[in-house]
Amino acid sequence: MKKILKISLVLLTFIGFVSCDSTDDDTSYLDNRTPVAYFVPGNSGTLLVEEEAPAVYTVTVGISEAQATDRSYVVSVDPSSTAQSGVDYSINLSNLVIPAGSVVGTFTVTGIYAGTTLAGSSLKLNLDSVEETSVLARSQFNLSIFRSCPVDSDFLTGSYMMQQISGTAPFGIGSAFGGNQIVDITADANTRTFNYVYAPGSFDSPYFMTLDLICGNVFVSGTIQPGNGTLGCGNGSIGQSTGSTPGTYDSEDDSEVTVNILDFEPDSGCATNYEAVIKLIKQ
Repeated sequence: MKKILKISLVLLTFIGFVSCDSTDDDTSYLDNRTPVAYFVPGNSGTLLVEEEAPAVYTVTVGISEAQATDRSYVVSVDPSSTAQSGVDYSINLSNLVIPAGSVVGTFTVTGIYAGTTLAGSSLKLNLDSVEETSVLARSQFNLSIFRSCPVDSDFLTGSYMMQQISGTAPFGIGSAFGGNQIVDITADANTRTFNYVYAPGSFDSPYFMTLDLICGNVFVSGTIQPGNGTLGCGNGSIGQSTGSTPGTYDSEDDSEVTVNILDFEPDSGCATNYEAVIKLIKQ
């Protein structure tokens, strides 16, 4: 009996030793993982430059986790940019730092009214490196710079009916902006935003649209609302941008505004896009 008891104790000791020595719950490898860096919250923006008002855009670089020391980072202007330094904008890209204990660092782009145009220009910024950090997706930021013509704060705000005039979405969707939806438009400077249902009657996906009112032209950006998964062909969600010719508005009359949309931009891997025209009719 004593022999059996001794053997049992030896086995229990061995099992206990193996359990304590197991690496199944070992997370020490996380201590040496490399943080990643990217532009946040997205990789594009718009800078509207007015004649008698400061026009400054803050670009933000983020890292996946805070560090105990400052992290310097390097940003350069991509040669494909159409905006010209000293003409359309000014920028200081020296001594850029993400402070210790923070997950973001910022720098600013200042628009120059005399050089900007209504047609606009594009400033493409590359996130070249971040100290002791990997740079992965969203490593280029595209800032569109336009000369701006301010509109009244209550222009194109409140309740509007969204009516699709033309355009047929692929894959049997049909009228992606149809249904004569009533939307509530809110204002922030020259920007108008509203929520709407994309592809009503089929996908019924909650989307968010931004309209930039720039000197008589309407520029569009649309995306699925956060927290609602993805809608597309396996590579993110279908989005919307401005059609080949921007829609127009009359700053003295907001009863109806025409919006020209390039749908499936980005196409989320669907390899197609098409143009649609909607009209916003004041209620």
